[in-house]
Formats: sequence, C-alpha cells, structure tokens
Amino acid sequence: MREPINRDGQGMSRRVLCGICPAGCWVEAFFDSQGRLAQVRPDSSSELGMICEIGRNSPQIVYSPDRLRYPLLRKGPKGTYEFERISWERAYEIMVSRLLSIKEKYGPKAAAIYTGRGSFELSECDIFQPQGVAVSSASSVLFPFGSPNTLGVGALCYVSFAMIAPHVTAGGMLINMFSDIENAELIVIWGANPATDCPPLDFNRIMNARKRGADVIVIDPRRNGTAISTDARWIPIRPGTDGALALGLCQVIIEEELYDENFVRDWTRGFEEFARYCQHFRPEVVEAITTVPADVTRNLARRIVSARGASPIMYSGLEYSDSGVQAIRATLVLWALAGQLDVPGGRCFAMRENEFPMNRQGHLPNPDVKKALGRDRFPVYSAYRGESHAICLPEAVLEGKPYPIKSLIVEGASIITAWPQPEIWRRTLAALDFLVCIDRFFTADAAYADLVLPATTYYEIESYMRYGPLFRIREKVIDPVGEARHGFFILAELARRLGYGNLFPQTEEEVLRHALKPVGISLEEARAAGGVARVPTVMMEYRKWEKARLRPDGKVGFNTPTGKFEIASTILEEHGYDPLPIYTDPKEGPVARPDLTDRYPLVFTSGSRVVSDFRSQFHGIPELLKKQPEPSITINSDDARNRNIKSNDLVEVISPRGRVRLRAYVTDNIMEGVVDAAMGGGGPVGPKAWQDCNVNDLTDLQRYDPISGFPVYKALLCQVVKVEDASDNDKPGLAQTHEADSFAQRLDSGAPAVRRIYLDHNATTPMDPEVLEVLAKLYEQSFGNPSSIHASGNEARFIVDSARREVAQLLNCTARRIVFTGGGSEADNMAIKGAAFARRRLGDHIITTQIEHPAVLGACNWLETMGFRVTRLPVNKEGLIDPDDLSAALTKQTIIVSVMMANNETGAIQPIAELVKRTRSFNAIFHTDAVQAVGKIPIDVDQLDVDLLTISGHKIHGPKGIGALYVRKGIDIDPLVHGGRQEYGLRAGTENVQGMAGLGKAARIAVQRMPEMERVKILRDRIEQGIKALVPDAWRNGPLHERLPNTVNITLPGMRGESVVLAMDQLGVAISSGSACRAGSPEPSHALLAMGLSPEQAHCSLRFSLGRDNTDQDVDETIEHLATVISKTAASVRFFPCR
Repeated sequence: MREPINRDGQGMSRRVLCGICPAGCWVEAFFDSQGRLAQVRPDSSSELGMICEIGRNSPQIVYSPDRLRYPLLRKGPKGTYEFERISWERAYEIMVSRLLSIKEKYGPKAAAIYTGRGSFELSECDIFQPQGVAVSSASSVLFPFGSPNTLGVGALCYVSFAMIAPHVTAGGMLINMFSDIENAELIVIWGANPATDCPPLDFNRIMNARKRGADVIVIDPRRNGTAISTDARWIPIRPGTDGALALGLCQVIIEEELYDENFVRDWTRGFEEFARYCQHFRPEVVEAITTVPADVTRNLARRIVSARGASPIMYSGLEYSDSGVQAIRATLVLWALAGQLDVPGGRCFAMRENEFPMNRQGHLPNPDVKKALGRDRFPVYSAYRGESHAICLPEAVLEGKPYPIKSLIVEGASIITAWPQPEIWRRTLAALDFLVCIDRFFTADAAYADLVLPATTYYEIESYMRYGPLFRIREKVIDPVGEARHGFFILAELARRLGYGNLFPQTEEEVLRHALKPVGISLEEARAAGGVARVPTVMMEYRKWEKARLRPDGKVGFNTPTGKFEIASTILEEHGYDPLPIYTDPKEGPVARPDLTDRYPLVFTSGSRVVSDFRSQFHGIPELLKKQPEPSITINSDDARNRNIKSNDLVEVISPRGRVRLRAYVTDNIMEGVVDAAMGGGGPVGPKAWQDCNVNDLTDLQRYDPISGFPVYKALLCQVVKVEDASDNDKPGLAQTHEADSFAQRLDSGAPAVRRIYLDHNATTPMDPEVLEVLAKLYEQSFGNPSSIHASGNEARFIVDSARREVAQLLNCTARRIVFTGGGSEADNMAIKGAAFARRRLGDHIITTQIEHPAVLGACNWLETMGFRVTRLPVNKEGLIDPDDLSAALTKQTIIVSVMMANNETGAIQPIAELVKRTRSFNAIFHTDAVQAVGKIPIDVDQLDVDLLTISGHKIHGPKGIGALYVRKGIDIDPLVHGGRQEYGLRAGTENVQGMAGLGKAARIAVQRMPEMERVKILRDRIEQGIKALVPDAWRNGPLHERLPNTVNITLPGMRGESVVLAMDQLGVAISSGSACRAGSPEPSHALLAMGLSPEQAHCSLRFSLGRDNTDQDVDETIEHLATVISKTAASVRFFPCR
C-alpha cells in the first residue's frame, strides 16, 4: 500500500477506488491517526471522480460491528446463527473433505456454486468466467471438479436486458452498446431510475443534458427521483404492459410511414410480419391495456422519430414481467424503426477498439453444459451464460430432479431475500448436506450454512478495473478487517486444495500480470505510469452496419445469424420461441385475472432502488438507516384515502401467497391502482422491521419470463390494509425521508450554461437583427399580393421591387436581371435545366466539375437520363480547376458550363473570369453557383462576364427559403414551374414578399459589411495555426491564398471528424465534418475525395467557417476546447457494476 499524503491540511489521504461496490468510482480516501479509513469523497482531480450515498458511508460499512471477521463453523441447529470461530486451515479441511465425500457418493454434479453481486469484483468475474461467454459473473471454480452447476444472480437480472434481447435482435450487448445522452435532443427513461444508480453516472449525464435543453420523458408507474429532478414529462403505465406500449409506438411509426424505408428493406428481417402483428396494437387498444392515452402514444412516437437524437435509458423495470425479453426487444425495434439506432444521440454500438481487452486465456469450458440445471427449460439463457438456472435449484435439492444437488457454495449473495417465496428457499438450503456462505455480513442464507467465510471489501485488496480504454490498478487501501480474505483467493485456494490450483492465479501479482497480458504492458510499466494503462482509441463512427464495423468476419451488416436487424429473431425461432417481439399480458393482472381483483385490487411492484441500501445490504449502517429506518410501500393518495391510510401508518400488504408489514408512503407520484414495495428485507442485520419484512413472501416462484426465466416482481396483484392496532401509526419520521423527496429541486443546481460559439457559417448563418426586424414588421403589416392592383398589392409590389434592386446592387447589375427563387438549390436547377432545354437545339453537352454542390450534380445527373451528355472536370489537390482542362473539354455541342465560384467544403475560389473567357470561344453559356462566395468576397457580374449566377439568402444572414438567380440580358431559359407570369414568367406562383424583402435587406448589409471580412480572414488563420500547433501532422485541404476569407478545412489524422464535431458541440462550439453523420451517409465528402483524399482522410476532416460576428475570444476558446477534445480519451467511459 502507498502511504497517504497530507493534502492542504485536510488530513492524510490517498486517491484510490471506492471499495464498496464493483463500479470502481474514483475517490479520495482520508485516514485517521491510526491509519483507519475515516472519510471518502469524490476524486475532484478526475472526471471519473464520483460517489454515491452508500460510498460516502464507507468507513461505517468497513468497520461495522456486524462485519464477519473470522471463519465460522456451525455449532447450533440450522436456521440459527450459532457458530464458533475456527481457523482458515480448519475451514478448508472441512470444505475439501465434504466436497470430495459428496462427489464420491453422488457424483461431481451434486456440487454447485451460486454467485451474487458481492462477487462482482472484476478480477473474479474475468478469470472465473466460463469459456465462450461474452460476459458473466458465474464461477468456473467447480468445472475441473466435474460439476456443470455454476449458478447465480444472472438468473435474476441483467441477462434479459443486457444480453439476450439486444443480441438476438441486433447482435449487440450492453457491454458494447450505449445511449448517446451527450448528443441527444430527447431522453426517454423507461423502467429505470438513474437517480438511485450506484454510481450515479447516467444521472449526472442526464442532468447535464437537461441543462443544455434536452427533453426528458419518464415512462414508469412512478414519478421517480429522476423524473422529479429533471422536471421530466411523466407517462404513467400499468406495470408489465411496456411491451404493448412499445408495439403501439411501432404501429404509429409504420402506419404513418415515419420509418426509413431503405433501412427496413435492406437491413431488417421480419418487418412485414411485424407490421401485420402491430396492427393489433393501435393506440386506442394500447390505451386499454396500458392506461397510456392514445394521443400520448401517437405524439410520443412522432417525437421519438423527429428528435435529433433520442436516447433510451432502460433497465430492470422491463425485465420483471411475463414477457420481459420480448418487451425489451420491442423497444429495440422501436428505436431502429424511428431512425435512432447508432446515430448521434441515439442508442449506439460502441467502437470495439476503444475497450481495454479482457484476458480470456485460461477460461474453462463447462464440463457438461447439457446437464446444467435448467438447460432444458431455459436453453437461451443457458446458451448465453454457460451456466445453470437457479430457479431450478429447489427442485434438484428437494426432489432430486433431474438429479440431486447436495452441496452449495454461496458467494456474495442472499438467495432467500432475492428470490420469490422465501420459504421454499429456506427449505432448499436446510435440505443441503453442505452449505458454505462467503460474505462480509451475515445473510439470511447463513442461517442454514455449515461454514461462513469472511470476505473483504474492495478497500482491502489489490486488483484492477477497466473503464473503456483505461486500465487502473485497484490499490489496497487498508489491511483486511480481522481475517477476511478476498473472495477470488478464497476460491483459488479451494481450487488448489482440490488439486487444480494451477488453473487460476494464486497471488495478486499474478492476477495483475494476467489482466495486462493482452496489451503487452508489463506490471512494472503500469505501476510506473501511476497504476494506469491505456489502449489507443479511435473516434466514434455511426451506422456501423453499413461500414463493416459490427461483425467479427469484417462483413457489412449486424452481428446476427442473418446479418440483418432481426425483428424476427432466428435464435429465438430455433429454440421454439416466437421470433417476433410479441406481447403477453401479465398473467396475474386485472385483465387476465378479474376473478382476483375483488380481493386483490392493486397492482403490486417491488425492487425499485433507493439510495440508502442495495437490496439486502447495509440495513445495519446507522447513517444509511436514517434515510429509511423501516421498509416502506408507496401508495397513491386516492388509494390511501379510500383505505384510511396516511403516511407513516403501518400497513399490511397481502397477496395470494402471503402478507408482510411496511410503512405507508402516500403520494401522487405513483399512478392510482399501483403500489411499490421496498425489497431487501428479511436478513439478520438491521432493525427488527427490516428483519421481519421479506417482500418476496408476496411473489410467486412459478411466475417467470419463459425465455430468461426471470421471476415476475413487478406485475402481480395485492391488497393493502391499515394495521389498526399499531401503536406507532402516528410516530413521525418513519417514512418521511423518501427517495422521491430526496431529489426535488436538483435541476436548478450544477454548472452554468455552455457559451455557444458558431463556426459553421458555410452551412447557414444567423439572421441579422436588422433583417429580422424587417421580417417582423412585414409579417405584421404587409400581406398583399404583388399581382393585385389595389393599395395592398401596390405596397407589396414596391417591397419586391426594392428588394430586387438591393440584390442587384450586391452583384453590380440592374434589377431586371434578378429572378427570385425558393433558395440556392432551386436557382441552380432553374439555371442548368432551364438553359439545357432552352438550348437543346444547339447541342447536348454540359460541363461541370466533380466538386459541385449536390444541386448542380443532381441536376446534371437527371439531365443525363434525358439524353444530355455531361463532363465532370477534375480538380487538383488544392481543389482548383485547371482552365486548360475546360478548354480541352469544350466542343461545338457544349451548351452549358457550370462551375461553382467557391467550394462550400474548402473555400477554394475558382478562376471564374478565366474560365468564362475560355468558354466564350464556343457557343456555350456560363453558370456559376456563387452561394458560398456572395457576401464574403466582392462579386461583379460585369467583370466576371457570367451568364447565370446563383445566390441564397440564408448564407448571407438572411432568411431561409429564398434565393435568386442572376440572368444576363439576352439569355433564355425555360421555366421549371408553369402557371402565372411572376418573376418574368420564369417562376409561377405568388411571390414570397417577406422572404424577398429579407434577402434584399441582407444583400444591402452584406455590401456595407464586406470590409469586415479582412478581420475574419485573420481569425481564420489563427484557427488554422492553433490547430496545427495542437496536431503537428494536421494539414489544410484547399489552397493557401485562393480561398474564402472565412473558411479553413483541415484533416486531423486518426480523428473521426463527425466525432470531433459532436464532442466540440458538447463544449459549445459548432463546426462541421467531412461526412454527413446525422444523415447516416457512410460516404465522405465527394469534394474532398475529388481532391485526392482517401475516404479515411476525408472522414477525418473538419471545416471551420467563420462569420463577421466572430471574435478573438471565440477563436481562443475554440482552440482550448479542441485541445480538450484531442487530449481526452475518444471513447466514453462507462461503468459496468452488473454482470
């Protein structure tokens, strides 16, 4: 252990990892004069520095008088906590002897091990994980012994949501998928409450997103702490009906054709069958099932589709219903159909390169997985976990089916308090020949144990953690309490004594060297680097199925058997389940069992997390106990009033299986007809109220998801009655400190709003305040039709004529030469198509370039289908046309030449005057798209001698939806739109008077402020110099001199441009990249490719386009923010506390 240091007179401290749970939050630990842990705070020096309420109370937990300190041997009858202290040597002698005896009598499969959350220390999960499994907390320690029976808490949580549902549908899992909250415009929290997470990482991310303006919607029977903290829109839903709502949302998207047809056609399996199935879930039907109003369902579907990034936050709330896997699958399909899969702000696949790899060498295969308990009943679960299913344990122990289990090791778990119908589990554990419990505190299971072995907290061990691309050594902070040992080495020593210790590391140093082996970093190198190691990272990419980034075989598509997003799952179909994400109504609910509702009218849910405990843990910790001194049940105000129940009243909750007593918490933050009961009681530690209240006395072991085998905890029936003879019903404070109350007003706290810096003026410009003033006045006062002859019409005609003159002044021509259009793209099409058809009798050849705007290239492509021939001129590495190439391409059949004046990507300015001169010797007219150039450089159509020239309003601080085409006198073009004679017969339709006036005003201002572009040019050059100082091997794309004064395009090798754009946006800076990530295009900029850049180089390009209102401060902060983005790890850091 490193010695603590004194920090600023605050006492001796060290920066370490929190040692209470497996998440590994970065903290600063303070010590008293005896070297004991005294206080724990977040590590303020790291972005991973955070702590939950439980972690803050680390000293009380570590030194609790209830901690197990020594090995214990039963001396009293089972069902009691009568033990005597023994040595570790004696404990191992007993374990080995009893295991070998059972093996000899019943065979090796009669021995089993059950692991819970207390065994989730990363080295133990990594090294004891069964072979061929993506992720697991199951232990292989008995595999060499010959037993296939490793079981655990995976049969209760995580696997449905994190493994089965996403993998059979999209080929991903929680370990390689994430919700891109930082870039989301909408966050949908569904069946989860991140406010109570340990650590609160997602909660912090959501709060930050909310502060920047993201919308938050919470779908839950409760208005939980996250909903309150974020002032979210709450959509109450009947427990267990989430799948129906997801299908209803899909039905709206399908019926209204809001989905991406190309994605559905090219990348999905089973869409047509799914669409037919969804017809049964129209919003009105869904309302009857879920209580969610039909209009809410319709509007929510539209909102998810329309959001620029919709991130789902989900977890166990959807797992614990009669069709949990299928309900989760339905939400995945929803996100895919809504276009929110693997896009910025959506549900994304992680970049595989950005994860520090697990060392999978040495994993042991299950010796006979076909004989693992539950394999026949839950084959999909068994296939994904390589383990037995714990729900089958009672039958094996009590009835010997399919064969007897006689011994069990339970590590870090409390089976009796975790599983439904605890009496069955008490009988199961009591019937074992040999039971060992490994834990930090006594559990309910320990009452039936023959041996109880003390485990350390993670403060007392040396191990490691992984966070995305980062590896950190978990240093030992304090010596073990008593004779407690690290759970890993308790099992490793057992393996050694059973004769196969060579299969597992036997020392902490061996563990660390094993973990570092895949990356070739020595333990000495890691220690010298401060206990950390990193793998190189790559920037985020999106729509990876199009880029061959998901499949291990390197092919495009999803990592599924068909390579498609499997709405109809081939894996489920193979195992005899319905391949579609079908809905099953709760079998014990008001719809399926109306015969029960008279006696049990309320829907019962349990398992909602709180900040003061984790399941059955920490009920003996004084500071945590203050927050919830007794187990409580949340009940709606109207339901409570009808039962004469007030907050703090002692109530009895009754189900068809049993009854328990809890304290009432009365609130409107839970929907009527639903109650939510605290779970985790029933253990031997803590107040009597907690010890006596095992909420699973109300649940049913025969109710489970048919695919995962997960019990139903959140969709049962019950009744709540007041205990009239309770002497302390009026006792204050018993249930007043409630989770929902704890988070009120949290939204107002936190960091100030990010200062926005806009450097994407080539995309669009902010409207000038003077233009906005003109528009506001006209929209209020001027509504006439310019074609009318009355006063209102004459006023409108005057406004249009004045605007035309102002635009003409910008280009140095007469007003008669200006034709207003609906924007730059329309003007380009009018020029090229109109001229082509007007001049077709003269020829059929068109010349353009490879770098034009899509409006020009698209028009030319279309004209090719009409029989025209198109030549697309190349550019040099700076993006410039060689006039000799134009001369060589011109023929007597050439009728139009179209060359943009300035490129939108690089700012390269073409030699238009010279190109026009070359054209004049042929019978061709010349068009230039000047949309990017106008307002940034002087334009004189007389000097340029062009025939047609395009501009757009929103590129010069004017309104969108308005543009103009300059048409040289004597040039004939055919109209695209026929009808009236507006715009000299070239554009039929009533004029956009306000838009034209706005463009005119913007043109006048552009003329006045043109000299300011010299200052902008200086700012542009400062940005370029600053970037090259940060990234010496970066290079500019485009010419040094012949470019717009506001534009610099630069390639940062190895840094995905779209990812940098998103990261900079989070810091308040708007720029653009060389690929259209939001549109989902896998193709990089065609202009950059034409300049000779490789696709990878083009993807790594960034464009900074400044405006006349940008400042030196903008440039300074942009460089600072870019330095932050570059220095930070490219991959998001994610905690995985559950496995």
